Amino acid sequence: MSGFLAFCDRYKDEPSCMQALADLHWPDGFACGKCEGTKSYHLASRPRIYECAGCGHQHSITAGTIFHKTRTDLRKWFMAAYLTSHDKRGVSAMMVSRELGIRYETAWLMCHKLRHALTESRTDFLLDDFVEVDEAFYGGRKQKGICGRAQVAGEAMIVCAVEKRPVAGNGANRGIDQQGYIAGSARIAVVASATADQLCGFIRSNVKAGTRIVSDGFTDYTLLDEYRHDPIVQGVGRNAGVNLSIVHKLLSNIKTWLNGTYHGVSTKHLPRYLREWGYRFNRRWLIPSLDMFLLRRAVNHPTITYDQLVAGMKVEGAT
Repeated sequence: MSGFLAFCDRYKDEPSCMQALADLHWPDGFACGKCEGTKSYHLASRPRIYECAGCGHQHSITAGTIFHKTRTDLRKWFMAAYLTSHDKRGVSAMMVSRELGIRYETAWLMCHKLRHALTESRTDFLLDDFVEVDEAFYGGRKQKGICGRAQVAGEAMIVCAVEKRPVAGNGANRGIDQQGYIAGSARIAVVASATADQLCGFIRSNVKAGTRIVSDGFTDYTLLDEYRHDPIVQGVGRNAGVNLSIVHKLLSNIKTWLNGTYHGVSTKHLPRYLREWGYRFNRRWLIPSLDMFLLRRAVNHPTITYDQLVAGMKVEGAT
């Protein structure tokens, strides 16, 4: 049996969740960070604490993780991780609050800490072979006379790169928009502006050198000398859906997801939501392991404070 019921049975109470965290923290068995001892006592009076049998140093299984000093039941954290990782539409803090019986403020903090756990200091993989690239604005208000890549207050610029893979077999009339191609892996990020440094820097961080890249005719993309670059002059905006069908559809779906599930998000928190989207999209063929991947990241990723979450994230590189 798999799915949500099996997950609930596996983590049915606090002890089972604490044991899971201990296994993730010490996959090869307990190891004291002070004396390197391998034997420990699990304190009955403080169940989240393991004490080294050799030197007496105490280790909290939540210290330094996103669960650091949490007063919320670990089982509720695990349920929130499952909902966040498995539902491709995402789950709002309001839904987590209602389903787990916790305050909205607590649910908001939990959801953002789980998204924070998906932050990566390095790229786990580079896109390869055939890649479409495009960018779009999110947020802000439309103003008359403002068009193209002119950025107005409150807008964030999203740049996305996605592998364009041919449909296997006789797929000439299959795939996205019956063009014979489907989406492979994707990388997405918020950049400060549509400049050569920002856009080309994103591509170099996420796409393997020598890859064939298809973009629109924007001049700042022409500096990609280490790639096989095919710029396409769109002519009019509606042609983007034809010439760059896959990346254009992804950007459209992302905006629909942000506005539909969350009713819009602030630009300062947007990078976290994009990381959440990228996490699920790039692992859509690994659905049974999505929850454990997120829990593993939650244990191994440094903690973040409430004040840091509220302040939002800087515009960074790849998600």
